Amino acid sequence: MSDVKGDTLKSADILPVQCPQCSEAQNTINGILTDTFDTANIGCMVCGYQFDQGEYRRLLADRQLEFASLQLGDM
Repeated sequence: MSDVKGDTLKSADILPVQCPQCSEAQNTINGILTDTFDTANIGCMVCGYQFDQGEYRRLLADRQLEFASLQLGDM
């Protein structure tokens, strides 16, 4: 997983986040992801819910922590 520097979406690993409305984790990104997140809209592919900037960043950070803590066991 990449290191998130400067709290930008361009430097983050984008993972699907769970929708607070329907609980699905299928996201759409419309627009261009910039450092300030001001030209892209991120929503739920299932129900159409639109995330606001802070909400999506918080849910993305939570999701990244979940993935970072996964254990694959001894290979």
